Amino acid sequence: MEKFGLHYMTWKEIEKAFTEDKVIYIPMGSMEQHGSHSINGDFLAATHIAEKVAKKTDNLYIPTIPFGNSGYFKSFPGTISLREETVTRIVKDVIENLVDHGQYKIVFLNGHAGNKSSITTAVRELKETITDLKVHTFNLWQTFTPNQKKSLYPTDQDPSGHGAEPLTSIMRYLYGDYVDTTKEVIEKKKVSKDGMEILNLNQVNIDGINVDVYLDMSDISEDGIYSTTFKPSADIGEKAIDHIVNNICESVEKLY
Repeated sequence: MEKFGLHYMTWKEIEKAFTEDKVIYIPMGSMEQHGSHSINGDFLAATHIAEKVAKKTDNLYIPTIPFGNSGYFKSFPGTISLREETVTRIVKDVIENLVDHGQYKIVFLNGHAGNKSSITTAVRELKETITDLKVHTFNLWQTFTPNQKKSLYPTDQDPSGHGAEPLTSIMRYLYGDYVDTTKEVIEKKKVSKDGMEILNLNQVNIDGINVDVYLDMSDISEDGIYSTTFKPSADIGEKAIDHIVNNICESVEKLY
């Protein structure tokens, strides 16, 4: 049986694989709320994508780093948030261990926006001394082309958002027995007040100008969802996974 996950391999199998100029995929996610209808472990989706991408590109992946920097969700039970410096240190340690065994081609498959700054900091610091390091990151829920997004969501307003799309549909596809699928349509509206529209946890728009802010989810949503109205389905989730996997595979071939 062909193996792609390092955690399924013996060290002798890994030793051989490490001589074959492989790309190493590092899936990352979080343990945080995604609305009352979906499960906390979005790292599970990153794991699924890593398995499919590694197999399709004949490369390797490591176990998913399941916890991220999710401090803005701490008021919701079940959230396990690491400090940003902790995530940064974990990322650096993982890369350094791979480099110790001659692996310089590394791709992060990041399923949580809060991890982005830690990955950036870690990689930039390591590149100062490891000149052969070739690292790239795919932020998974932003890997659709405009046409793919239109085909997934033929609506006037983009339903992307926390606790909304695309992850709600993806979880209905991957973990339908664990999530609440009773609602065909989830009615939501983003917050706007006195000319100020809250775009997300990190930005507001004031009379056409975007301004960075630092909000907690409890400031803008009681149920943990922040989006416009959306209509999730397992079918959309399956198509979304296919787009993500295919787009990553095609991009990795060009990057390396």
